[in-house]
Amino acid sequence: MISLKLAALAAVVASTSAFTVLPATQSAAVRPAPSVTFMSDEDVSPSDSSSEDLYVSDDSGAINVDSEPYEPTASESAVTSVLDELPVDVTSLDVDSETRAKINEALLKLEALNPTEEPATSPLLNGVWSLRYAGGYSSDWALASPTRQIALFLYSGGYSPGLFALSLAQKLPAALVEVGDLEISISREQPRIEAKVDLKLLGGSSNEVVVNARLDVDSDIRLTETYEKATVIGQSVDLPSQVQYSRDIYVTYVDEDILVVRDASGVPEILMRKSKDFFMSGPEPDEVDDISAPY
Repeated sequence: MISLKLAALAAVVASTSAFTVLPATQSAAVRPAPSVTFMSDEDVSPSDSSSEDLYVSDDSGAINVDSEPYEPTASESAVTSVLDELPVDVTSLDVDSETRAKINEALLKLEALNPTEEPATSPLLNGVWSLRYAGGYSSDWALASPTRQIALFLYSGGYSPGLFALSLAQKLPAALVEVGDLEISISREQPRIEAKVDLKLLGGSSNEVVVNARLDVDSDIRLTETYEKATVIGQSVDLPSQVQYSRDIYVTYVDEDILVVRDASGVPEILMRKSKDFFMSGPEPDEVDDISAPY
């Protein structure tokens, strides 16, 4: 009997020896890790926008990014053409015929691209400007005469307030006065135009020549300038209505940077905006008091 029990126990032990008992710290079953596919592992054909075309590394290790060349608009090209032809001396009225012809050709192209509807009433007129070019008159057909410019001045209705202020300043003794730059301000309140030339007097003190003029709207492109007052080194003279003279001007181009006007005889003046702070931040021009249209 005992021998039979021992034989049965031996058979049980022999049958369990075929199994392996895993330690408690190990998992009873090991699952295979999930397969992860990376884009670099795939066989992808190169596209038209391959990174190799956009980024180029030079010998120093720096990466250069290729970009499309900038193509200026027709208006930007016309502006550049005009500015390239402008003389250095903005006060000179005796521009040679070749330069005058090039400026007029460039201006005609620019004026055809005027982006502003009804420019005479546009708030873009208002602001601070510097005079870059005053066309004057061609001398090809005329005899030399010391009174020629005076006659043309009267015929066209007078120079602009800016040139008038500059001429007053230049009549002061050069040994005693240093003439500065001309600045033209256009505001919403009459007299809307203030042309100012800064002066530095002998001894270091500062003063100015100022000409004030009304600016009245006659149509969507035509304005009338009327002189009202002139101030020279603190001495102010109000012009009586009987001797006030005026001239018509036509706004042929205006944007955020450039203003082009012509007088009744077609002579152009080009002004560049001196300050653009109100375009960089804050409200739009027609919402700012000092640069708003008159209506």
